[in-house]
Amino acid sequence: MRFHLARASRRRGPKAVSAEVARPRWLVVVPARREGRSVEPTLRSLLAAAKGHAVRIVVLMDGPDPQTTACCRDLGAETLLKTPPGPTKGAVLAWLVSNAGSLLSESDGVLLVDVGSQAASNLFDALVFEPGVDGLQTRLTGTGAGTGLAAAHSERVGQEWEDRGRQALGWSVRLRGTGSALSPRALAWVAPRLRTRVEDLEATLLLAAAGYRIELAEVEIRDDKPAAVADAARQRARWLVGRLHLALRHPLAFGQLFLRRPGEALAFAVELLSRPLSLTALLRLLVAGALTVSAVAGNGQSWVEVVAAAVLVASVVGDLTIIQLAGSINWRSAAKLVSAWLGAVLLAPRALWRWTRVRR
Repeated sequence: MRFHLARASRRRGPKAVSAEVARPRWLVVVPARREGRSVEPTLRSLLAAAKGHAVRIVVLMDGPDPQTTACCRDLGAETLLKTPPGPTKGAVLAWLVSNAGSLLSESDGVLLVDVGSQAASNLFDALVFEPGVDGLQTRLTGTGAGTGLAAAHSERVGQEWEDRGRQALGWSVRLRGTGSALSPRALAWVAPRLRTRVEDLEATLLLAAAGYRIELAEVEIRDDKPAAVADAARQRARWLVGRLHLALRHPLAFGQLFLRRPGEALAFAVELLSRPLSLTALLRLLVAGALTVSAVAGNGQSWVEVVAAAVLVASVVGDLTIIQLAGSINWRSAAKLVSAWLGAVLLAPRALWRWTRVRR
């Protein structure tokens, strides 16, 4: 499936923005939970990009934060306060829909930008909804050292090879949490339905199953990636728990998507089950090794085990080939990312009961 998407991604170049499409009025929402003054670089970049455009920037605070409030006041950004805080980003968005409906009704699009992300100066020049499109995902350019280098490379592979392939096939691309834009109609529909800790992946599934279309936007947002293994592990522990919750929570959405577009449903299932590659590639190699040992020892159906082992190894080689084709990768950083995912497995039980976050 990954090769199929990669091949499809080469069929057409980036989609040009139509000059005839009206420029939307944007509501930019920056969710913030105990971020302090870390919101400042994000807000400054958005304020600079918003000049000359109909843009309203709101920091949605998940619980009181005097430092964030002061920073927003100094920069002239609006704030909204959700109390009590938690439990998830999806709950924050649902609160926005329920309590700030006038903001949505006065806008043509809602852009979600995480703290730590920075907008390109031409962000709102290229961010427009084509007819029939209810969601946009900007290209994310990761910044950071250590594990951040490998995480940024992985995201680049996902967008340039897999998401472009999805779009070429007429499927929705993945929302990625930051730099994600939705029409007010789509956000109002999906936000109350978000329950997991991977709200971006969950929203992608629910919107696609309901017939909403999401495309790539040809503009970049720089996204700060955690550099330390410990920070990356805490973040990924939350993602592991969220992915499991998603699979258990939304079987009906999978079924609806399969009835609507079987290929897209299969691609989504592969995305959910085969990632993170840092873990599944190791698991596939271990299983292939066990099958090979069993075949050599003469236990069971030797030829079946050899074929299965070969398929598993080939799948890993294929994934690594696509990763390498997307650009040179820092293998030292990749090793740190593998360590972070292994650490995430150990932290996953903790993530079941409390929010595991990156320290800024």
